[in-house]
Amino acid sequence: MDYHYRLDNGCLHVSLDGRLDTESSIRFDAEFTEVCRNNPHGSMVIDAGKLEYIASSGLRTILKLAKSEKEFRIENVSPSVYDVFEMTGFSRIINIRKALRKINLEECERIGFGGNGAVYRVSEDEIVKVNYDPETYEGLDKELTKAKEAFLLGIPTAISFDMVDCGDGKRGVVYETIKSRTLGETMQNEPDRMEELTGKYVGQLNLLHSTRTDNPVFGNAKDYYRKQAEGAIRHLTEEEGKMLDMILEALPEGNRLVHCDAHPKNLMIQNGEMLWIDMEQMSVGHPIYDLISIAVILNGMRTDELILQMTGMDNATVALLKGCFIRRYFKTEDPEMIQKYSSMLDALRLIRTVFAIGFNSSSTEKYRTAIIEMARKVFFPNIHDIVGAVKSLTSVVDNILQA
Repeated sequence: MDYHYRLDNGCLHVSLDGRLDTESSIRFDAEFTEVCRNNPHGSMVIDAGKLEYIASSGLRTILKLAKSEKEFRIENVSPSVYDVFEMTGFSRIINIRKALRKINLEECERIGFGGNGAVYRVSEDEIVKVNYDPETYEGLDKELTKAKEAFLLGIPTAISFDMVDCGDGKRGVVYETIKSRTLGETMQNEPDRMEELTGKYVGQLNLLHSTRTDNPVFGNAKDYYRKQAEGAIRHLTEEEGKMLDMILEALPEGNRLVHCDAHPKNLMIQNGEMLWIDMEQMSVGHPIYDLISIAVILNGMRTDELILQMTGMDNATVALLKGCFIRRYFKTEDPEMIQKYSSMLDALRLIRTVFAIGFNSSSTEKYRTAIIEMARKVFFPNIHDIVGAVKSLTSVVDNILQA
């Protein structure tokens, strides 16, 4: 066996090539002890892409390394070597990542696209959601894990399979092929079913919000907003930063599952069943976080083209959905109450947009100045109404959950 190493920003990267058998394990152990001593570091990553075989003595050498490091992981492991790690239980105590399956996008049909990537049909039974930006790959990995954990909790989701290498530095997540349309597209094409479809939509939200979990995989919804606020205040005045803190203080904690991007384009309909997709932001929190994401689209957008791209619906269809949603979700037919809830949702819709000032994505960089200008015109001057809407709707939702 041969090995190579390099030190990069405090991380010692090690590539293994060949067979880590008894003889090579003894040599590697002795030599690499000196390497570690002469190269002070805070973490270690082992690339096992060319590791063909590992014996029990090699496993002990790996375990010794893992115990000596603060941060340690093995990546790009072949299926045969990964099977050894799994059978011996090493995959339970060490961060070990399989080599990614490779997919040639030139042989696949592109069936959708967005700001960060596209969706391709791999086969009759599989699609792959591809992200082009390497900065989003950690999010893809989280989405894959969250989708699997949500499925195990009984949430109807598209079945997810694995992370894949799509070539040219692109990565993606493979899902089962959903042989139908999104909820938004169905509402657009069958507006006469709006009452029925909205009722099922609300039912899916209720199922999601009735699910309690302390699984750390999902993270905390309020922490997501805290993180964005920390980024946003660098672009705002001190007084504006304090107003974001007012929103944070009003936003509740919670232990219920929330999607955090729960608009109708993120629900697919297959054989009459609704399935959640795009679960990267799925978290543990209070249902108010889903109401915020839904409020973003319920007021429509400047053009039909924009709202169609985001939700699969035009502005007229979204207006129909808004009335149905308020009546179904808040269980009221009182015109005065419907108007009251409509006004509160309108107040909520700007929260997500303004907190996005703290994003580091290229699209945010492009629109940050415009978002700040909008916030100074309509968000910060109405901060007390927005805080009041958050508190009022939180209380209303709590009552709905207890009913």
